[in-house]
Amino acid sequence: MAALEGLVWPRSARILAIVFACLISAIAGGAAAAMLAFKYGKSLADTDLANFKTEQSGNAARAANESRVLLLQQVARVNEAEALMYAAIDQFAEEKRQLQERIPHVTTQYISAPGAAAKPVPHCVFTAGWLRDFNAALGVPAPRAGAADAASKKAAWPAPGTDAELLESGVTPADILAHAQDYGEWARTNLAQLNELLDLREQD
Repeated sequence: MAALEGLVWPRSARILAIVFACLISAIAGGAAAAMLAFKYGKSLADTDLANFKTEQSGNAARAANESRVLLLQQVARVNEAEALMYAAIDQFAEEKRQLQERIPHVTTQYISAPGAAAKPVPHCVFTAGWLRDFNAALGVPAPRAGAADAASKKAAWPAPGTDAELLESGVTPADILAHAQDYGEWARTNLAQLNELLDLREQD
C-alpha cells in the first residue's frame, strides 16, 4: 500500500483520470436527468390521456342524451299525428253515418215549392252509358271482355254509340249519394294521412 501511495502518476495520466471521472459523472447525471424527464413526460401524457378519456366519455354521454331526447320528441310528434289522424277518420265515419241516415228522406220525396205537400220523387233514369262514363271518370277499370257467365256479360260496359248504352242502368239517386259518401270518406282519409305526413316531414 505504501508503495502505491508513493507512486507518482504522470501528469497526462492524472488529466486522463480527471476527464474520465467527469465523464462518468456526466453520464450518471445525464441518465438521472433523462429518467426524471421521462417520468415527468409520462406523467403529463397520462394526465392528458385521462383528461381526453373523461372528455370523450362526457361527449359520448351528451350525444347519447341528445339523441334520446330527439327520439322521444319524434315519437311524441308521431303519436300526436297518429291521434289527430284517427280522430279525423272517426269524424269522417260519423259524418258519413249521419249522411246515410238522410239518404232515404232526400231521394224518395220532394216538394215543388216551399210549403207544398211532399210528393214521391219521379223516376230518375241513369243510362248504362252514363254509368260507364261515371266509372271511367273515377278510374274504375272496365269488366274483362270474354267472360263466360251471363252475369258478367250483363255487367259488361256497353260500347259508345250503341243502343245498349242508352238502356237503363238500374242506378238510383240513392246509389249515387251512397257512393259519394264512400268516396268522400276515402278521399278525406287519404288527405288527412298525407297532411299529417307532410307536417311530420316539416318538423324534422
